[in-house]
Amino acid sequence: MQQRHLSPLKVSALALGYMGMTYGYGEVHDKKQMVKLTHKGLELGINFFDTAEAYGEDNEELLGEAIKPFRDKVVVASKFGIYYANPNDKYASIFLDSSPSRIKSTIEGSLKRLKIECIDSYY
Repeated sequence: MQQRHLSPLKVSALALGYMGMTYGYGEVHDKKQMVKLTHKGLELGINFFDTAEAYGEDNEELLGEAIKPFRDKVVVASKFGIYYANPNDKYASIFLDSSPSRIKSTIEGSLKRLKIECIDSYY
């Protein structure tokens, strides 16, 4: 797998985005299958994984579970600024908030759900 430089990080040319795994388009997928998919991606050389609070709290929890045995080999990206009145209802009202207090609470929540100490790319 080709790699690219993302500042000091070295990431695979392809990233595995988590949006559709628990939230988004179509049906929610089986959690065990998504963990297997993540592990297959790692096996094929993907080391860059993307999630967001806006994809529902279970999305970050799923990624955290899937990468736990490989944390030192992966790069985790997450996002802030968009959130839902009810984070597990994709039809709930959407809000935009990039205030310092919202960024702080969002990253604290993401770190807790991912069960990691550092998010490598946060935007």
